[in-house]
Amino acid sequence: MEDLACNWSPKLIVELIKSIAWPVVVLLFGFSFRSRLFGIVSSFFSKSQVSEISATTSGVSAKFVAAKQSIEVLETAGSNAANLPKDMGVEAIRERHEQIKTEFSEELYQAIIKHAFYLDISNEEKIELLSREISVFQSAIRYFDINKVLFRSQYELFNSIVGNNNFLSKEDAIKHFEITKKTNREALSDWDWIKYTAYPVSNHLLYEDDNGYKLTPLGRSYMAFMSKNPQLVDELAKL
Repeated sequence: MEDLACNWSPKLIVELIKSIAWPVVVLLFGFSFRSRLFGIVSSFFSKSQVSEISATTSGVSAKFVAAKQSIEVLETAGSNAANLPKDMGVEAIRERHEQIKTEFSEELYQAIIKHAFYLDISNEEKIELLSREISVFQSAIRYFDINKVLFRSQYELFNSIVGNNNFLSKEDAIKHFEITKKTNREALSDWDWIKYTAYPVSNHLLYEDDNGYKLTPLGRSYMAFMSKNPQLVDELAKL
């Protein structure tokens, strides 16, 4: 199964620390700015969710919600603006920053430099902290991306898998889909089991194993995240 995380070699991380540009920017996502940033990200994605346009569980709105997920499947699975390609070097990272920086990001950049200056820790400790902050922030972005298009019924399917020691028979999984389709006849009229699972599978949340279905590490982590943020469950697309 494809590696779901962005790998950072020790050599690259040391180079980044020396160049200060990338580590300093990442430092924003932790420490004093962490809660504020996560709040902004959460609020943005919550307000941008397609489920908000669906006032009912049938009709045009629901069809749009269903179509949105189909479109997501056609796009590159697992792609995310927060992730850096594994082979991206220091110069490429600097060029990337030049292309996407804004006046506000530069303001934050200066604030981070000041904060980093007062951190009384070694470079090795900075590497450890920054590496963990990168992984936490990237995972949070991924979870919010999933929430933008995942159906509530798909979340409930995941919940059943979690509650059954990370396994659900194919028969029970398909039965879950059939019940969902009956409840949302108009929106899912042209959907079958393969189309219903296309998004979770292509985005590495779910996989078939031993005539049943299991959640991937990303899928299990997503469910753990949602269990700690139950308010987000109600914002999933009502299908």
